Amino acid sequence: MAHGETVGLLHLRAIEGQKEGFRDSRKLAQLCAEQISMAIANVRMRDQLHDQSVPDPLTGLFNRRHMTETLRKSISRSQQTGAYLSLIAVDVDHFKKFNDTHGHDAGDMVLRAVGAALEQGCERDEVACRIVGEEFMLILPDNSPEDAVSRAEQLRQAVEAVTVRYGEKALPRITISVGVSHYPAHGTMPQDLMRAADDALYQAKDKGRNQVQVAGSQETSQKDKNPKQIKSPPAASAA
Repeated sequence: MAHGETVGLLHLRAIEGQKEGFRDSRKLAQLCAEQISMAIANVRMRDQLHDQSVPDPLTGLFNRRHMTETLRKSISRSQQTGAYLSLIAVDVDHFKKFNDTHGHDAGDMVLRAVGAALEQGCERDEVACRIVGEEFMLILPDNSPEDAVSRAEQLRQAVEAVTVRYGEKALPRITISVGVSHYPAHGTMPQDLMRAADDALYQAKDKGRNQVQVAGSQETSQKDKNPKQIKSPPAASAA
C-alpha cells in the first residue's frame, strides 16, 4: 500500500522444511513490501509529473521543451541515416484582434481549433507543438523538401477552412502564416532550423500573411539574414 492505494502484491512462499524460519522473517518481508510500495508510488508520481509537463494544457499539443528534445533526436537520426527532415513554423494572423474584439475565450477557441487542425494533419512520427501564444511548430521527418512545402500549404488551407463559432455567431476567418526550413540546408542544430523557419515565417507576414515561405540557403541567411523563397529551377535552354 502507498498513499492509501494498493500498488502491487508481494507473494512469498516458504521453502519446504523451513517454515519456522519463514515465519521469523515476516517482519522483514513487511518492511521490504513497504519500501517497494513507496518506490513504485514515487516512480508513478514522477511519470505523472513528466506527462503533465509535456502537453500544452490549452491545445493538447506538445510543448516547446518536448519539441526541442524531439527535434534534437530527429537531427541525430538524419545525421546517421541521411533521412529527410523539415521544420514548419506557424503563426496565427492578426490573433490580437480576436482577443481585443471577441475576448480571450474566443482567442482560446481559435488556438484550440488551429491546434486540432495541425494535429490532424500529422502523420506517422510527425509532431505538432505549441511554442508560445499563437505560435506553433511541426517536425516533419522523412518528408522531402518538396513534400514538406506541399504539406505546409495543405495545413494552411486546412486552417483557412476551419469555422469557429463563438456563442451565436461565427468568428472571422482564421488564417496562418507559415515558414519552412530543411535539414541540413538551413542548419544542423535545433536552434538554427528554428531560426530559419521563423525568418521565413516573418517574411510570409511581411508579404501579406496567409501564405507559405521557405527559408533561403544557410549561406544566404548569413549574408543578409533575409530568407528567400525556394523556386522551381528554370527549364534548361536549348543547346
